[in-house]
Amino acid sequence: MVEHPNIAKAKELMAKLSKHCVKTMQNKEFSNLSKLPYKVMTFVNAMNWRMKECAEAAILLFESDLTHPALMLVRSAMENAAITIKLAEVVQNVVERREVVKDDDNQLMRLLFGNNYRKDDPYIEPDDERLKAERIGKHVKRAEELYPGFQQYYSYLCEFVHPNSDGVGQSFSLLHIEENTTDFGPQLNSSHELYDAFTITLVLALSIYIDQTEDIDDRLEDFIHLCDIDIVKKVCNSIKK
Repeated sequence: MVEHPNIAKAKELMAKLSKHCVKTMQNKEFSNLSKLPYKVMTFVNAMNWRMKECAEAAILLFESDLTHPALMLVRSAMENAAITIKLAEVVQNVVERREVVKDDDNQLMRLLFGNNYRKDDPYIEPDDERLKAERIGKHVKRAEELYPGFQQYYSYLCEFVHPNSDGVGQSFSLLHIEENTTDFGPQLNSSHELYDAFTITLVLALSIYIDQTEDIDDRLEDFIHLCDIDIVKKVCNSIKK
């Protein structure tokens, strides 16, 4: 059986991503002074694994003709890419303004520890200092600004992932008008008219994600330097006082 070109491209990108999936990081590997580089790279390294698992599982499902559950993971991969744009912009802003501001750490903390649990949720301890996570829709809109078409592809996926018309009837039933019958079972196989769009969306998500993590890597040295300078300045100012 000939491999679908989009699946082949996704595997190629997966191989590239897998090289960056580290299992251990020294907590002061990037800086002995500032915690910000640690926070950035903790998010990147954890997200690398999340993205790797999402994409690998999606590919396996596509190849097993389990297209509908694959779409759930492709949508997750798109969200991974969108939230990583936010992280890349935090790093970029520090480097471009040549200084660290308080909100930089606040944004990193929300990315790492933010959640949307209710305050009265039994999972949340009463004295927990809760950081509210930003809604993913905000990051999808930002991704659209940088990568036109992103939001449209994401919206299409949502229609199939949600139990809407496309996600239920169109995905798991087929009406035969002349025979006056309806068949049930998976309809989103590799011969479906949208299969190319589904699989190219995984390629899109992986490409954007790798693009953003490489952007972080390119600016990391300058980012670390500026974060260290910020700590030194704070220490000097405290001594002067």
